[in-house]
Amino acid sequence: MIVNFKSKKEALNVIKKKFLKKTPIIISGGKTIKKILQNFKGKIRNKKVLISDERLVNVNSKLRNDYFYKKLIKKKILKKNQLINYRFDDYNKVELNKISYQIKKIKFEDSILSLGSKGHFASIFNFDDLKKDYYYINNSPKFPKKRVTVSLRKISKSKNIFFIASRSEKKLEIQNFKKNKLINKINNKKITLFTF
Repeated sequence: MIVNFKSKKEALNVIKKKFLKKTPIIISGGKTIKKILQNFKGKIRNKKVLISDERLVNVNSKLRNDYFYKKLIKKKILKKNQLINYRFDDYNKVELNKISYQIKKIKFEDSILSLGSKGHFASIFNFDDLKKDYYYINNSPKFPKKRVTVSLRKISKSKNIFFIASRSEKKLEIQNFKKNKLINKINNKKITLFTF
C-alpha cells in the first residue's frame, strides 16, 4: 500500500506515533528518519530500538547512524539501554553474533525504513538468505563498502513495515516500489510506503 501525504509534517506526525508505543522497533539511520526524530518532543518509549544498519567507519564519524542516536541519549529522549546497535568501527565477529543472538529473541512490532537510492534499504542491496539475523557485508555498492545490517528475514517478521520517502528526492524509487525485488522478498503483507 502507498500512502501519499500532502506535506512532510503530516507524514512525520504519523511516524512519530510509532515512537510512543512501548513495543520494540527497527529503524534505519537515513536522513529521513533523522528528520522525524530531530524535533521529537518527549521521550521515545519503545522498549527496544534496533538501528537496522551501521557503516563501518570511525566510531566518531558523522557518517555513522548511531552518531545521531547518541545525541538523543544525551538529550534524554532515548535511554542507552533501549538502543541496540553495532558499536565498533570494523568487523567484530563476537559483537555481531551477540547482536544477532539478542535480536533473535525480540519480536519487533514495527520496522521504519528509509527508501534508499535504487531501492535499497537498511544497507541491504541484494537478497542474501543467511541464517544470522544480523550480519556483515564488505561489498556495498555505496561508500563505505563495509557495513553491518539486520537480515531481510528478521525485518519480515515485523508486524508492520513502513518505508518512507520524499517524492522530490526518490521519484524513481517510488515509481518502482511495487516492482522492487528486495521489497518483494519480504514475507509480510503489511508493507506501507509513506511519501511526502
